[in-house]
Amino acid sequence: MKFVRRIGVALLALLVAGPALAAHHDGPPPLTVYSDRHQAEDAKVFADFTKATGIPVELVDDDFDPLFERLTKEGPHTPADLILSVGAATLWRCAEAGLLQPITSDTVIQAVPANLRDKNNQWVALAYWARVIAYEKDRYEPADVANYEDLADAKFQGQVLVRSASSLYNQALVASMIASQGTVPAETWAQGLVANLARPPQGGDTNQLQAMADGEGSVSIVNTRYWARFAASDKVTEQEVVANVGVAFPNQANRGTEVDIAGAGLSRWSTHVKAAMMLLEFLLKPDAQKQFAAANFEYPVLAGVEPAPVLAGLGTFKIDALAVGKLGKFAPEADAAMARAGWE
Repeated sequence: MKFVRRIGVALLALLVAGPALAAHHDGPPPLTVYSDRHQAEDAKVFADFTKATGIPVELVDDDFDPLFERLTKEGPHTPADLILSVGAATLWRCAEAGLLQPITSDTVIQAVPANLRDKNNQWVALAYWARVIAYEKDRYEPADVANYEDLADAKFQGQVLVRSASSLYNQALVASMIASQGTVPAETWAQGLVANLARPPQGGDTNQLQAMADGEGSVSIVNTRYWARFAASDKVTEQEVVANVGVAFPNQANRGTEVDIAGAGLSRWSTHVKAAMMLLEFLLKPDAQKQFAAANFEYPVLAGVEPAPVLAGLGTFKIDALAVGKLGKFAPEADAAMARAGWE
């Protein structure tokens, strides 16, 4: 009797839920976004998209390698429509592995500068940051850190703080140097940098800034967004970390400062291509750009949209004209060069 009663309850539940389920399926199917950004604010942007279009967005958040493996294994059966990732090298890997398809929206292509998207339009940048030199203002002048190459100078011996060679940010920086100068000069620079280290490479960019405040070193390589988190903090103790820290955009007199991106690509097996294009177009509208970029103190890619005030206060800068797609292409070579240079 208990078994029969349970079946009856289950059937009753299905009958009651039936209209609701039918109503749910009457709406547009959800878009699935695989993302390694780990930004809670992104969900707010997606919610605005849903409000504007009626199309739900399901966000799958994980680190890049698990998402890459998952997408590879799922293949044609993947629910993923868009791949949202931090770093051009990761999107380049997706394209090389055949996991993406070309973005065909003229609106998207025209909104994103050519050097901030894949040459075959398989992915585009949505925001970017700069890899800059942070320095103690009471010890150095901007001219002392005018170029990345300056950090290999003997005057910085025992003063340089930096992340490990496994950092995708450092690999991207060395990859940009290889692309513009060749492997030998880039490796020679890395050797000089290693000779000037204040301590073994460790931690993230915020750790380098904190180490500067603690007196462990006086110069470091960081992304603008990490400096901005301290500078824009409402905590006095965090503001104090960067109170004596200047920010130099390197190589302004030559190739420009290296930048990297947060971007998106269209899954090769997306079954909702039109809706996915709509989401990309939405993310490149002025209001969405401002919200998306400001959430992580990044620069919007859309011309005319101002970055967060703390970044705007740094002024404009010349960007390395190198197409960011080459950061992924030269990443393996950069990794090998850093290893030979003793960059742990």
